[in-house]
Amino acid sequence: MMNRHTTLALALAFALGCGADEEATATLPDAALIGDAALIGDAARASDAAPIGDAAPFTARCAYTNPFSKGEECKAYTGAAWDLAGVTADCEAVLLSTAGVLTLGEGCGYPQELGRCVVEGEAGDGYTLVSAGDDPEQCALAQTGCEVFGGGAFTPDPRCEGQGGGVVTGGGYGETPFVQPYQTCKDPLPGEPAGLGPNGQVCTWTLISGCTEPGRRFQDYGSCADVLTQRPYYGAPEPANTPADDPRLMDADYMGEVAWAKSQVEASACVCCHAEDLAPDGPSWWSIDAGPIWIDSVRDSGLAMMAGLAGSDSLGAFHPEDNNGFDRTALGLPTTDITRMRAFLLGEWARRGYAVEDGAQFEDFGGPILDQLLYEPGACTRGEGVDAEGRLSWSGGPARYAYILKAGAANPGVPPNLDEPLDTLWFIDVPTAASPFDSGITYGALSAPQQRQRLPREGAPPPLTRGQTYYIYVLKDIGFPITRCLFEYEGP
Repeated sequence: MMNRHTTLALALAFALGCGADEEATATLPDAALIGDAALIGDAARASDAAPIGDAAPFTARCAYTNPFSKGEECKAYTGAAWDLAGVTADCEAVLLSTAGVLTLGEGCGYPQELGRCVVEGEAGDGYTLVSAGDDPEQCALAQTGCEVFGGGAFTPDPRCEGQGGGVVTGGGYGETPFVQPYQTCKDPLPGEPAGLGPNGQVCTWTLISGCTEPGRRFQDYGSCADVLTQRPYYGAPEPANTPADDPRLMDADYMGEVAWAKSQVEASACVCCHAEDLAPDGPSWWSIDAGPIWIDSVRDSGLAMMAGLAGSDSLGAFHPEDNNGFDRTALGLPTTDITRMRAFLLGEWARRGYAVEDGAQFEDFGGPILDQLLYEPGACTRGEGVDAEGRLSWSGGPARYAYILKAGAANPGVPPNLDEPLDTLWFIDVPTAASPFDSGITYGALSAPQQRQRLPREGAPPPLTRGQTYYIYVLKDIGFPITRCLFEYEGP
């Protein structure tokens, strides 16, 4: 059975910098990550093929703790296509490496709930996801996860009525607005050489793909707190598992390359999720502090991405000249020396017994960001678009980003290089600290002081032509699209 809730969760943990490892993508059809064996109720053990769903005499549920929100959730299997084998396999890996407790004969319910997400499975494999909790500030995130990534219908608990339209505050990715990229220039730390920036300062972009100068540490010149708003973070430490008698430990040249590669990572925002003293709940899937050879903590899928054998273009990248010489366009790991880094990573790839062509077994990285770039829009069906009076209409609540593009334009992606696609006619947003804006704004006009016109850089956008098809793309926040469809302009 396809586990769309697991796919939804994996969609919230997708990047090299701050996210789940995607090794399972190559082996599991739903990209689920298998954890420990599930705790299965006695009733489930009693039968091997009990039907669940039609006029079945029982129901089934999977209860677990969400590793992101730390809250209790319950998945009730409602589709007629579910059988015991399907729900058992699903509950074993219901959410990344989280195994749930499967119980037959019971549905889901909590004394205090945020709401219920009903997902209608096209193949009869639907489910209802119930989120426990009493904090209204979690309502918007629950609704977004349901409607944007799960493709479900969210029914909020009364405590959540009116809470789902905005982006909630506090916390990390999805819980506070995406901190848009910014560059800071600081004096070098005492004892460090002068920087390459104006007046000898060190200039660094705070963004998940940003890097400070080589030989320095990102955390000294950028902000990991802001980076954590830009990618999902899931603590899952991996030991290096380097044998004590590994001959590499006695190879001074090799250990020198290990240290150099580590220093390259330390200069990048990757450390925010892959260093023990920076990652809030421990390093995410690999750690530069794992020893004695840190690269041993990287799973095969992550190594394939680092070495450029599995694509990661959808995650975005700076031009090297804007990023202190660090390049992430040829490899998945930012580096100032592509040849040297590639040799180091491919050497490790070969040591593990792989040939270069074996990298093809791993799908491109990016999760929902990649899916959004590949999305093919259909016709708007609920009046979305620009009406005859020039007003933009969309569904899904207030937005932080809104685009009008030519039909056939590329989908907007993440900054710094994918968020302003060619054939964008008009693009507006609001700063990180500003409130989102509602549907009903006028094409070409700013309706609030904090709204900003990003494209065109100057002047008014081109007028729309009656009878012409255009593309409206609106996001609650980076990575959270709420409307994206084609409309025919019926204006004058």
